Amino acid sequence: MNKKLNPSKLEPLYAKKVKCNICENTFTSLKVRSRFVKPVRVESDFGPVFRQEDPNNPLLYHVTVCPSCGFAFTEDFANYYGQKARQRVQEEITAKKEHNLDYCGERDFAKAVSTYKLAIFSGQLVEAKHIVLANLCLRLAWLYRGASRKEEEERFLELAAFEYAQSYTYSDFDSLNTPEMKVLYLVGELNRRLGNYNKALQYFSTVTEHPEKSRYMKYVNLARQQWRLAVQEYKQGQLQSTPQG
Repeated sequence: MNKKLNPSKLEPLYAKKVKCNICENTFTSLKVRSRFVKPVRVESDFGPVFRQEDPNNPLLYHVTVCPSCGFAFTEDFANYYGQKARQRVQEEITAKKEHNLDYCGERDFAKAVSTYKLAIFSGQLVEAKHIVLANLCLRLAWLYRGASRKEEEERFLELAAFEYAQSYTYSDFDSLNTPEMKVLYLVGELNRRLGNYNKALQYFSTVTEHPEKSRYMKYVNLARQQWRLAVQEYKQGQLQSTPQG
């Protein structure tokens, strides 16, 4: 007779079996069980906010790093890469990696940041889609936000906004998992957060006028809300910059 697992004895972290897309090495890497993921809130760019003392932040474990070749990837990456891509990874990552560096165990903030930067570099080497790079940059920005690292957060928000805009231009996203309106909304919202109000308003307007707006009212409502906020922030900025006489 099989014994049922006691949920109270489950650990937040579990070892997931993974196969590297470059060297085909099989290994395990830690992930957070979904039942232990408890954000305090979710922000307007879909960034989850966790308590500082909460160790079960899935952002820390989003990226997987192969301990053999050093290639860093997520589930968004392609399942197969050709010889040229493998050779670039071998030359730029594997040949230069520290032999004792291992990201398969528990991670702190610094280790997690390193995995994202390595994944962005890996994605560039294998010519990953813009949507893949955009998602990585945005999650890294969220991680910096949680650590109150404003300058670094904005740096990666800017990179994410650029990559999402490129993804929209080249339509390299999977519309079933990532609707076009979500991509457009994110470009607008990230630009609003960066103070690029004209660009933000343009993208928010594109969302509200989209042919599929009746199907994705969630993004229409968000775009209208953030459009009003962008106008308000712009006006406040203009007042503050006006000399008082």
